[in-house]
This record gives sequence, C-alpha cells and structure tokens, in this order.
Amino acid sequence: MCRPPSQPTGLSQRISLPDDEGMTTVAVAEPSALAIDLTSQAFKECPFPTLARMREAGPVIRVRFPLFGKVWMATTYEAVNDLLRDHHQFVQNPVTAGNPWMRALLRWLPRNLKPLATNMLLRDPPDHRRLRSLVDQAFQRHSVEALRPRLAVLADEALDRLESEAARSGGTVDLLTHFARPFPLAVICEMLGLPLEDRPKFTHWASRFSTASSFVGIFWGLFTGVRQMMRYVREEFRRQSRQPREGLFAALIQAEEAGDRLSEDELVAMVFLLLAAGHETTLHQITLSVLALLDHPEQLAELKRDWSLADSAAQELLRYISFAMVTKPRYAVSDTLFHGQSIRRGQMLFACLASANSDPSVFPDSERLDIHRHAQKHVAFGAGIHVCLGAKLARTEMEIALEHLFTRFPNLRLAVPRADLRYSARPGTRALLALPVRLE
Repeated sequence: MCRPPSQPTGLSQRISLPDDEGMTTVAVAEPSALAIDLTSQAFKECPFPTLARMREAGPVIRVRFPLFGKVWMATTYEAVNDLLRDHHQFVQNPVTAGNPWMRALLRWLPRNLKPLATNMLLRDPPDHRRLRSLVDQAFQRHSVEALRPRLAVLADEALDRLESEAARSGGTVDLLTHFARPFPLAVICEMLGLPLEDRPKFTHWASRFSTASSFVGIFWGLFTGVRQMMRYVREEFRRQSRQPREGLFAALIQAEEAGDRLSEDELVAMVFLLLAAGHETTLHQITLSVLALLDHPEQLAELKRDWSLADSAAQELLRYISFAMVTKPRYAVSDTLFHGQSIRRGQMLFACLASANSDPSVFPDSERLDIHRHAQKHVAFGAGIHVCLGAKLARTEMEIALEHLFTRFPNLRLAVPRADLRYSARPGTRALLALPVRLE
C-alpha cells in the first residue's frame, strides 16, 4: 500500500498531487541514486548483501540501471507486489504515460521488429485482457500434468545426448549447452507444434543472445537472432494457416473470443514470446538450480533420498535464485506518492524480484536455501495481471530435469573450480555463461 512521503534528500522537483480541492503542486526532494553495480560478477555471484542494502535504503529507491540511467526501483516484498498489481497507476506502455524518450525509441525500432514492442507483456488493459484470454484458450487445451510423461521422455532424450557428448569430450561437458538449453527448447517447440528438424535453428538463434557476455554481444546477438526467428515465425504462420499441425501455434491461430482473433503481428509477437521466454527462463533456472544444489550438498542428498520434495525444492530454488532479478519497467501515468517517494508522470519504476524474494519479513533466514521452506509466495514469475503464463510448465520442467539428471548421474560434480564460473553481463538477470560438469 502507499505511504506518506519520508524525508528524502537530493535535488528538488515539483509534482502535482490530488487533494480534496483538486490538484495541488508541491515541491519535494528527489533522492540521490544508491551507488550499486547490478551487472558485476560479484553481484551475480552473491546478490544477497547488495539486495539487503537496497531494502535498508527504502522500499522504493533511486538506482542507476544500465541503459536507462537513474530510475526508481521497488525493493521490498510489499512494494514490489503493490507495483506489479497496480495496473491503473503504473502501466507497461510508455506512450500511455507520456514518456517521450521511450516513444522516440519505439519509432526508431526496425519495421520487422516492431511487433515485439506490442507483445502481451507490454500491453495494458483492455488490450492485455483481450490477448491474455485468447492465449489462455490455446493453453487450456494442453494440461501440464497430462504432459508430464512426455516431458520426462524429452528430458531423457536430452540426457542421452548429454552423456554422448561427455563421452566424446573425455567426461567433461557443459550442462547449459547440452542439457539445460535443449530440454526446455524441445518442450516449447513440441507444444507449439513446430517440426522436429527445425529445433537446431532455434538452438543456434537463441544461443546468440542468451549467452552473450558483453553489452555489444547482447545487442548484436539479440538483433540478428531475433530477426531470424521472426522471419521463421511469419513463414510458419502462413504454413499453418493453410495446413495446421497439432499444437499451440495452430490453436493460437484458431483461438477466438467474441468474434475476435489474433492478427498476424500479434500472433508473431506471441509465438516469439513463448519461444524466447518459454525456454530461456527455464534453461537458466535449471542451470543455476543444479549449481545451487551442488553448493548445498546436504540439501541435494536429502532431495535424492526423497523426490517427493521436488515441488517444494523447485519453489524454493525459484525464490532463492530469481533468474529474472528485475522486471521490465512500469511507467507512472500521473504524479503520485508511492511508498514514501514522489514519482513524476512518465518516470520508470522497476520491481526487483530478487530483493522481494529475499525479504526477511516474508522469508525468514532468506539467504539460506531450504528445500522444506513453504516458498509459494515468491514472485519469481511476477505478480498481478502480467504473472508468467507458463509458470506451472516451467516449474514442472525444473522438477523433471533435476530428478532425472541426479537420478541418472548421482555423482555429478563441477569440472572446474567454483570461482572460475562466469555470469552474463545482461542487466536484470542472473545467468551463467556455462556450467562445465563431470557426470561420473
């Protein structure tokens, strides 16, 4: 909930706030940005001290975020939830909030990438409600529990290839490249109904931007990989419009709500979102979960003795790791007071999911991994109307991946010193570039 303003320090600004007699313009002070580096290897390796420092600075603070500059960030569990659930005061579309910088950026976006700027994650009600209902129709045809046996088969197939690769390379293999990526990619391609022979293309395109280690690499990989994936999705749209295959792609084409259907651009953006988000989040969550369990051998040993703990372990690993550390920005539609800070119309607010998930007021002893913890209140998948559509699928993939991996290779261990592992420089996420292991 919103609170009265605290006593901030910094530069003065003037905002207009509603009162009983209309709008009143008041002068307030804007706090200086907290000096933290959210992209450093040290932060990605162990984020908890920095996250605690952010919460101590306040529920809503000013930070410098790469590319965006000085922005607001919600840090506590309560402030993050309030921000994500208030789609009236804080919107996804910067144009709605009158943000001139983002409006200009969208105008300069290449024509073939423009549909991505209007995907469901960047829509607000009523457009978001319309798109979500159409996509929900398609998803409801595919029960995650009914898919569990097939997911297990796909996991075992990926483990077969992992074992073969390890045998060819003398016993050492990159778990990220040879299991954590191909398994969820196979799942989402099969769910969409994409041809088996096309999966290597997606592996190549996706790897261009999901493992880049520099800002230049990230943007170049994003541009080239996304452009090729978009072209493929448009071609597949035309093929399946004429000759549908079994899967979500055809279901999305056929989905209809009160006489309304997805346009080609909307469908292209949706399928791309499912392909990108549907495998990247899961691949990094699997990789980091394996590392976290290797870092906590007593927890891993307990899990291997009793796989009925897989569900609570997956929930706790989602909370503990928080691959998506920071959400996409929300924009204030008007001047407002939010958790003690004065926010101007058009200003960006980010929700720090990782900080919310380590808030000790909600998760006691939050820096400790505990597979028995009841962590279902975590916000690893967001909250509110934009909560992740594939959250249950991703969690089920995690459970299956961990159980099948450690059952088949119970003595799996790191193949390099722990300190040699490197993290991606992508802001807002926590992702390893590789995880070399020995299967043994």
